Amino acid sequence: MQFRVCPHDMVKSMQSWLALTTYLRQALEVPVTLAPVTDFEAFYRQALPQAELAFVNPLDAWRLVHEQGFIPVARTELYDEVVFITAPDAPEAALENLAGHPLAAVDGQFATYLGLYILHTKGIGPVHPVWQPSWVQVIRAVMTHQAPFGLLYHDFYTQLSPLTRAQFRVVCESHTRYATHMMLLHPAREDLRPRLQQVLVGMSHDPQGAVLLQELRLGRWVPTDDLGDIDRIIGQVRDLVPG
Repeated sequence: MQFRVCPHDMVKSMQSWLALTTYLRQALEVPVTLAPVTDFEAFYRQALPQAELAFVNPLDAWRLVHEQGFIPVARTELYDEVVFITAPDAPEAALENLAGHPLAAVDGQFATYLGLYILHTKGIGPVHPVWQPSWVQVIRAVMTHQAPFGLLYHDFYTQLSPLTRAQFRVVCESHTRYATHMMLLHPAREDLRPRLQQVLVGMSHDPQGAVLLQELRLGRWVPTDDLGDIDRIIGQVRDLVPG
């Protein structure tokens, strides 16, 4: 069974994902094979199309479920969140001040969907997205006053150096706990779902499995049958987000 892992996670903990592959192979008694890919272009072009088992971000999970019929198995306790930022010299740094202003963000990213959804639920709008090719460019757009506000993926934000963080001011950090990366199965391997879900959920109670979860920083696996909040978030704001 071909296992594929989101490059963002693979690059941080490659050896631990390889160890998880061995763990699943032994627990399922199925030949599980992981091909480590740390480049997103290669992941989408070559690796993901071969996946029978996939650990992916919320947006990729949404695409795999709706476009290819993949089956949700479990989610983690590592939630996707966002950070709203502004320039250090901005006169006011309140989330309500985003209404009617440009917002620098990366198109085609779940963090962008989540950020726009948060603004929508708070009645803050309209917001005018100014699309950037990367989270780094979002910071630059705010620093150079191309946009008065920016939206960052929280996981990216936590990895920034103090020097980089000094180049902007945080307006708000989200704590929604709406969505996480998920483990999905190809529909052709649906027969493995009950056993796979049992193995994943049981890892937190198994000494070896618990160590792996700690190394991967996933919290614990939580069984799931659908996309839950991911569907609602993407459904409400997808017309605003290209890709």
